[in-house]
Amino acid sequence: MLFGKKKEKGLANPAKGVMVALWNPAGSDPTLLLQRLLNLVNKQEETAVVVELPCIGLPRVAYRLGISELKHGQTVDQLLIDYDRGMLAGVHDYLQHFEGFDGLLIQPKSKVDSPTLIKLQQDKTLSELPAYLKVHLSGYHYIFVVLQGQLIHPMSFFSLREANHVVLNMDEPVELIRAYAAFKALRQDYAVQSIQLFSESKNSNFNEETILHRPEQLLLAWREADHGNRSNQSGRVRAVPTT
Repeated sequence: MLFGKKKEKGLANPAKGVMVALWNPAGSDPTLLLQRLLNLVNKQEETAVVVELPCIGLPRVAYRLGISELKHGQTVDQLLIDYDRGMLAGVHDYLQHFEGFDGLLIQPKSKVDSPTLIKLQQDKTLSELPAYLKVHLSGYHYIFVVLQGQLIHPMSFFSLREANHVVLNMDEPVELIRAYAAFKALRQDYAVQSIQLFSESKNSNFNEETILHRPEQLLLAWREADHGNRSNQSGRVRAVPTT
């Protein structure tokens, strides 16, 4: 899948398999930022796959894109169930193709009283899936993982640990409190290093860490990091934090 033609001057295409976790620790929706990043990737002639993990079960990407239903069996819900039962097909059999990206999304018609997570029988499914997806989707330039849980949710936690880059997105100024607390916990307690704070609203009174305000800045930061010493966190000792 090839996109667009314009390239960022002076920077070569990144290595493939760059996993980026998009997370709003305050619980808001990061999919508007996802859309803007996909548009930029499109212009760079690079490939992208979007994985939406259902820790809470809200089909936000489908809502954002106006998708009312996904094809049967081509959802992250079905992939989770098949992985849990040892019946997994090739990961690409679950992908659905959209304009500008491939996706493993939450089924927008999933039942609100019967979420996918309660159908799983093995706890290791939740902790193993992020690493599995990182390996088996490594043919794409970018693997955008859209998170909606907290650090106590295994899929969200292990996705943050597996990701090459973590973006803590903020929609409202008040969300800075939660985002900065998450930033410090990830860096100090779990040794996650490549973290960017992102908000389109500028707060001139916050000086503890840099906050990026344009999606182009995120892409540039990832390219510069990957051009130097690309971070690989997949070999870290894994443990779900206790509450």
